[in-house]
Amino acid sequence: MISVQNASKLYRIYDKPSGRLKEILLRGRRKYHRDFWALEDVSVEVETGEAVGVIGRNGAGKTTLLQIIAGVLQPTRGDVKVEGRVTALLELGSGFNPEYTGRENILLSGQILGFSEDEMRRRMDVIVRFAELEGFVDQPVKTYSTGMLMRLAFASAIHVDPDVLIVDEALSVGDVYFQRKSLDRMEYFRKAGKTVLFVSHDPALIQRFCTRALWLEQGRVAMTGNAKDVVTSYQAFCARLEEERLRNAANNGGIASREHDELLRELKLTGSRWGNGRIKFVKVEMMNSRGEQTWVFRTGEEVTIRLIVEADGDYPKPIFAADIYRYDGVFIGSVNNHDTNPARLPIKRGENLIELRIPKLELSHNVYFLSVKTYTESGEPDWGDPADVHYQMYQFNILTEGVIHGLMRFEAEWRGDTVIEKYSTRS
Repeated sequence: MISVQNASKLYRIYDKPSGRLKEILLRGRRKYHRDFWALEDVSVEVETGEAVGVIGRNGAGKTTLLQIIAGVLQPTRGDVKVEGRVTALLELGSGFNPEYTGRENILLSGQILGFSEDEMRRRMDVIVRFAELEGFVDQPVKTYSTGMLMRLAFASAIHVDPDVLIVDEALSVGDVYFQRKSLDRMEYFRKAGKTVLFVSHDPALIQRFCTRALWLEQGRVAMTGNAKDVVTSYQAFCARLEEERLRNAANNGGIASREHDELLRELKLTGSRWGNGRIKFVKVEMMNSRGEQTWVFRTGEEVTIRLIVEADGDYPKPIFAADIYRYDGVFIGSVNNHDTNPARLPIKRGENLIELRIPKLELSHNVYFLSVKTYTESGEPDWGDPADVHYQMYQFNILTEGVIHGLMRFEAEWRGDTVIEKYSTRS
């Protein structure tokens, strides 16, 4: 449905507006600009019926890529092919005339896509009801709030029967109720065999809605594949950047970081793992109450996390931590030997065995990921310079008998008693 092959987009950046005129007058004999590649050799294939998420930091090239696919921009080089009718929600309110009413803009957007006025009038009531703008549809859109404008744009886009829907972070300005309503509609749209290209800074949303993901970094493809794998690696990369920023801020009085490309190369070589290597995890296991190694547990079961670590020297006060995340990126909780049931765990040069026992893991039925971390000691600069981090590298499942409402089960008991006389109303 969508084929992008080696797409690149070049912009010329001028320090002063006069630089462009000078280049024209001098017929290019002197250069007053610098080249900026917003995209460089980006390739992606999206099949019919797929929902593909696009993630990356601000300025990574996500919007540029979507604009090229939507036909708003032309690539400097490369080929882009899209089959079928495309509807895109790019910049909020783009394509709308602020002086026109909501109703007039609905008609206009449909005619731009090739629908007749009669066809759009037949769709009008459905669009207005979905946007929940019955009382405002005949008012100029310049009087709309940002959320109302988003409702109108989204409702107009999904009710013109597109083959490809492109959404660029537009839902982030809506309230939670309309976001859920819109996502349900997009899910229905995808199940109907349509294709969705979706940009969001919410990793949980990407994992929930998308089957595959594309991660852009500085205009290039950093990773593409299964949504869970891509999002996990992207989160690890961002966490690594933050640790670098904090360490440099503490040591140098600034936030200058190593080159992002260097960090990216390291991450791609080592997966979701990083650290200075003074202490290394050699083996990570999860054990049940019978001492059996497994990755499947029941709610409330005793769990032991067994860590075999290798140290390059003696460390009297190392820190070990275990974090648990739900499959969609939701952080459940963390435990470490520094501030959670503090324990001193000195290790010697060579291999050492460390165990963390959780008497009752009261999680609900779901898929989870375990992260383990170690530091040579607590405090700065070690918090910004971990010895070894395995970020969401270990998947385990929780099975539940009965019903659990929410993320976890609470140990609690109810008590009741007859209301005694002293609490009754007296005249």
